Amino acid sequence: AQGKLEEAEPLCHEALDSCREKLGNHHPSTLSSINNMAGLLEAQGKLEEAEPLCREALAAFRETLGDHHPDTLTSINNLAGL
Repeated sequence: AQGKLEEAEPLCHEALDSCREKLGNHHPSTLSSINNMAGLLEAQGKLEEAEPLCREALAAFRETLGDHHPDTLTSINNLAGL
């Protein structure tokens, strides 16, 4: 964490786009990339851009892992923290 948030954004987009293309939207690596992108956007103060990603990740975690899985609960906390 060197404070280079603007430089990190295109890299996060690249990682997320690649995960979506190669692994699909519900793969754990894709969901992790979604959360990473949302966290970066939140750190940049871009809450309106981060919220849909948090909601997408939460919906996918609920669908694939259920409501009580630790990853789902983390996703709930991420959304609540926006």
